[in-house]
Amino acid sequence: MTELQHHQNTDHSASSKPTVWILSTGEFGEGGTIRGVYLDRDLARGALVAKAQELNDRFTISDARQEDDGSIHVEGGCDWITLEPHPVVTTLELDA
Repeated sequence: MTELQHHQNTDHSASSKPTVWILSTGEFGEGGTIRGVYLDRDLARGALVAKAQELNDRFTISDARQEDDGSIHVEGGCDWITLEPHPVVTTLELDA
């Protein structure tokens, strides 16, 4: 089990609000692309590991870290991968 896979086995939720987990990849200074939206962090595991392996095939992974909210950030060369929680809006939000 890789360190990245080990971190994913820990239960994390961003808040009590409904949350989706967004997997993105990109290049520093060039922007990024959403690769998947998941209802649960664990559902993104396979896709995240596959993207990290692809990145490692091109560059050496220089940083892989997990934040307190459970988000994961991987960097290698000038490329990055993130898996981050985002709250889902379920009711109309009115400006105060």
